Amino acid sequence: MFESRAYLQTEVIDNKHLNMHRATFAKFLKREKNFPKPFFVSGNRKKWDGTAIQYWLDKKSGR
Repeated sequence: MFESRAYLQTEVIDNKHLNMHRATFAKFLKREKNFPKPFFVSGNRKKWDGTAIQYWLDKKSGR
C-alpha cells in the first residue's frame, strides 16, 4: 500500500492509500499514541515515512 518514500498528509489520506477525510485523520489516527510521527516538519508541511505507516497499519490490523 505504501512505498518506501516520504508522504505528505494529502497523499496519506487520498483515495489510493487510506481514503479518508482530513478531519478523520486528525481525530483518530494522528492522536493515537503509536501512530508514526512525521520525520520532516516545516511550517504546515509534514512528511511521514511510508514504511513506518505501513508497519503501523500491519501491526494495527494484526498482520
